[in-house]
Amino acid sequence: GPASSFQTLNVLANVNAGTVTGSPSPICVSSTATFSSDGVAGGTWSSSDNAIATVNPVTGLVTAIAPGTANIIYTINAGCGSPASASAPITVAGGAAPVVTGLNNVCSFVGTGATVTYNANSIGATSYNWTLPPNVQLQGGQGTSSITLSFLPGFTTQPNKQIRVTATSVCGVSAQTIYYLSSQLPSKPLPVIASTADVCPSLGTNVPITFTIPKVASASSYIWTAQSGTTVITHPNGTGANDTIVTVTFSSAFTTSAITVRAVNNCGSSSVRSYNILRNNPSTPGLINGPTMVCPYILPNGIPATYSVAAVANASTYTWVVPQGSTAISGQGTNSISFTYPPGFVSGTISVSASNGCGNSGIRNLNISTLSPGTPGIIDQTITSVCPNRIYNYTLASLPSNAASVNWTLSVGTILSGNGTSSITVSFPPTVVNAVITTQAINNCSESGIRTYSVALPACTRLITSSITGTAPTATVKSKSMEDELEVNVYPNPTTTEFKLQVLTAGKEEISVRVLDMTGRFYKQLTVMPYQTINLGAELKAGAYMLEVKQGGVRKVVRVVKF
Repeated sequence: GPASSFQTLNVLANVNAGTVTGSPSPICVSSTATFSSDGVAGGTWSSSDNAIATVNPVTGLVTAIAPGTANIIYTINAGCGSPASASAPITVAGGAAPVVTGLNNVCSFVGTGATVTYNANSIGATSYNWTLPPNVQLQGGQGTSSITLSFLPGFTTQPNKQIRVTATSVCGVSAQTIYYLSSQLPSKPLPVIASTADVCPSLGTNVPITFTIPKVASASSYIWTAQSGTTVITHPNGTGANDTIVTVTFSSAFTTSAITVRAVNNCGSSSVRSYNILRNNPSTPGLINGPTMVCPYILPNGIPATYSVAAVANASTYTWVVPQGSTAISGQGTNSISFTYPPGFVSGTISVSASNGCGNSGIRNLNISTLSPGTPGIIDQTITSVCPNRIYNYTLASLPSNAASVNWTLSVGTILSGNGTSSITVSFPPTVVNAVITTQAINNCSESGIRTYSVALPACTRLITSSITGTAPTATVKSKSMEDELEVNVYPNPTTTEFKLQVLTAGKEEISVRVLDMTGRFYKQLTVMPYQTINLGAELKAGAYMLEVKQGGVRKVVRVVKF
């Protein structure tokens, strides 16, 4: 279009749409209003929010649907500069009671002269009528949606604390809204949260502990307390309404007490919230575990001894006191220590205590001493092999008390194995009939008394060959042992299982063995050769029996017992 069609006061897109006006505004729900434009004719009408107001697209007649504000729009879709549009707002009043916002608990403002603002909102309202309770002064805003108030000292104790307000609109005067005020002490703070529950590491240092609470509604400040003379409280956020965090340092003289906090406003202070801080010395350690007989741990040959206690709650270190002269000490400061005892040590005490930043526990003691080994007990003999290779075992029922080892000696014979233990195996020459065995217990402190055992051994029969000079051939002459009588070895006797039998004899003939009961009743017969070792009696019941051994004209009877 020609340049003269543009208006310099409008942007290009809105030139032909003109200016939109409407009457009346606001309107009440279900009412109508007519909107028009001085722009180019032939445009169409629309609403920015059909839920608030609808408009006839041709006539511009607006119908109010619900409370709220919408834009009524006139649009030119053809011609130079199209599309072009212009709009005007319309407010639909609902006549509803106002919604009031503002501070509820005014305790911190009572008697101070400070002002508090309250706002009301009712869509489409053209004015507001506020009614105030006693001891409340209107500082400004009557008739508007926002008023400013101050509160006189008597407000706190009076029962009426209601602000009342109505809204006026094209719909009329709304229902009354009552807004309830209060003037109350602040509530008790929520539980205090500490950065650590253990005060002991902080005692006597500049390392603080932090204590925190959430903000308390209507509180203008807080009162924090701690033990007088042993604590210093710092307020990182100042001492006003944000004083919900404090840091506290503790001197070494601090004793068990509480950190407390109260919320404060002009009405007074809340009840107190406490956080107990315990100065806990560690408990006395439990029983000391470790050897009380210390001979194996004495120098020069001893190994380190280890002692320990169960960990003590709240303990940061442990102090051990060990016998003077002890060496190779390790673990001091922990709940376990090891060391070796000095040469010549006889008796003494080990002690331990626990400590932390709060103090020391009681002392736990353990008495320790050296003990001489006990004298070995009775020596038992068992036969493993008889003539001519005689092997015997010699055994103690147990290792002597406090003994580290047992030393065995023989007057004759050879210790094959076991020296130093409670059992040895010994070999005797066939010619030996008597021997003496000694045993002595030993530990790192001393030696025991000596146990002696006398051994009586049966002789082994020997064949001796000699030459006779003469015309006759060389002859063999038998030398006799025990006058050619049989030597019968039965072991073990008594027994719980079976017997071993060996017959020593100079004869070469077979040997007849019969098993009889004590009444002479026959059980069994068998044949053995000289020096042969056999087992018998496994099938016999418990009782006493006779073994009849015969070779040639020689007969011997041995009584045996089975349990």
